[in-house]
Amino acid sequence: MTAAALIGLVATACMEGERPSFVESPTAVGTTTGDANIDAVLALYDGVGNAVFTAGYQATVVLTGRPSTVTAAQIDSTQRSMTVDDVRYVTDSTGTRTCSVAAGTCAPVLNAAAVSDTGVTPDFVFGDIAKRLRRDANARIGPTVLSTVDVAGQQATCVDVALSGGTKQYCALADGVLARFVGADVTVDLTSYQPTADPALFIP
Repeated sequence: MTAAALIGLVATACMEGERPSFVESPTAVGTTTGDANIDAVLALYDGVGNAVFTAGYQATVVLTGRPSTVTAAQIDSTQRSMTVDDVRYVTDSTGTRTCSVAAGTCAPVLNAAAVSDTGVTPDFVFGDIAKRLRRDANARIGPTVLSTVDVAGQQATCVDVALSGGTKQYCALADGVLARFVGADVTVDLTSYQPTADPALFIP
């Protein structure tokens, strides 16, 4: 076989080989894990975009014991607010802004670093908690346990996930709102809930 023919054969093989494809993210909304208990809680979390609510939380960093007061509110999937101590994140038709409640000022950016020491994120209640659960589903080392508990006077569905670093607990209300998270880095507990959005939480 000539050198030219060999080069042509290699080129043909490359062109006819398996082409790259896009794989759906394992943390995308609607992605199931194969574990019925985890998927039951995920189905609730995935519905949070349709919920109208105001929810108060106490978040505590496990390593340092640092507490934070968190309040989340949502009018619809395009209008939501997340307040962590003095930092407020507001999303509406104009975009997302980061505000100081005390100063009454806002910047037209999403400054997630402003709450990086609290253990929560600007989207913790609005999707990040479901992403965490999907990642932990892939890392579980034992059977999961499904339960129903009362959190701040609300009935919540919980799943305990056994991991190499210990067991984590994820809880959701019927409308998908986060009720409790017990993790290795942070714990978050619902302290108040109402099925309406407080308009005061959408201004600094």
